[in-house]
Amino acid sequence: MLYLIGIGLKPEHLTEEALEAIGKCEKVFLESYTSVYSEGSALKLEERIEKKTEKLFRDNVEQGLGEVLEEAKLKDVALLVYGNALSATTHTQILLDAKKEKVSVKVIPGISIFDFLGKTGLSQYKFGKAVTIVRKQENYAPESFYDGIVKNKKAGMHTLCLLDIEIEGHHEQLMSVKAGVKRILEIEKSRKKNELKKAEFVAISKAGSSEEKILFGNAKKMMESFLDTPASLIVCADLSEKEREFLEEFYAK
Repeated sequence: MLYLIGIGLKPEHLTEEALEAIGKCEKVFLESYTSVYSEGSALKLEERIEKKTEKLFRDNVEQGLGEVLEEAKLKDVALLVYGNALSATTHTQILLDAKKEKVSVKVIPGISIFDFLGKTGLSQYKFGKAVTIVRKQENYAPESFYDGIVKNKKAGMHTLCLLDIEIEGHHEQLMSVKAGVKRILEIEKSRKKNELKKAEFVAISKAGSSEEKILFGNAKKMMESFLDTPASLIVCADLSEKEREFLEEFYAK
């Protein structure tokens, strides 16, 4: 049996169901490239579950989980995923691969950034497709996320923007809110567009932690902010009266 378990945004987010399932498993893998904890560490997680974890990186997951699935045919194995177990399409592929290999899977959900959208005061019914803002690199500068934001905004929908993350071993490169907004404006300028220049944003920093911060404002305010990572960014569509009242009362600092 393979247990695909969402472990939330900090060790304390583990549910009783998750702890019980992990307790049954002879081996525990930790997927270590799509996200990180907003508070706590992998070591704290191991202390909480009273087991050691074996880290899996991008190549381990994207090139197939053959070894993990083979072990799951013989014994109970857990694959721990930061946030919610199925937020990333990479993880839905795991279910397809497991079915082909005739491996039974039990999915246990966890708390993710999507569960904090309501805390901003924005209507969760007004969110369109989420996007990931990817950093510009040599010979690699995707811009499809910009098109997704514009499409949502024209449809009157807010956009949750996940910010790029690269993890290799203990080295993490987390995109900041400032860098995310800068990348949006760079694309806008290069295309000679004026779709998002006057957009309003909501930034969520270290969601669920004791240092959580939420900030509402325009691009200039976001560019001047020094919010900690990990963080996410929301590009707002036209705000309702109630949404604006809430944001200005609590987060327009």
